[in-house]
Amino acid sequence: MQDMAGFMKRLRCLLGRHSPSRRSVRYDGHLKIGPCKYCGTALEKSAEGRWIVRRLVGSSGKGKVTAED
Repeated sequence: MQDMAGFMKRLRCLLGRHSPSRRSVRYDGHLKIGPCKYCGTALEKSAEGRWIVRRLVGSSGKGKVTAED
């Protein structure tokens, strides 16, 4: 049974429904950022209150861009 529960949690990650690791969330300026507790993907809390995947643009100096999965 434990393996099935873990599988279902990882399946949510594959579908873009990540869960933040509340203990690892930190502030980066005005943003809350932290890893997904099941797969480790970097997450960021959006202005609407949803956790989205954090995407960074290359070193071109244009800042960061976030996108929802």
